[in-house]
Amino acid sequence: MKQKTFAILLVIFSPFAYAHPGEHHGNILNAVGHLLSEPDHLAMALIAVVVGAAGARIYRRRAASRIQDTRR
Repeated sequence: MKQKTFAILLVIFSPFAYAHPGEHHGNILNAVGHLLSEPDHLAMALIAVVVGAAGARIYRRRAASRIQDTRR
């Protein structure tokens, strides 16, 4: 069931992968400047940070509860 839901979400959100057309040529400073100046890139970076932080918090809580369960 989870795989089917994931596949449907990929199909729904795949058009957003084409945020803007064009090539990004240049050095690393141009690439970093582009990533920090575009709102769509900043939004995706913020989402990635929030999801990563939430995942880390869930992982720590589950690990702590497993340790407590083994001590009992």
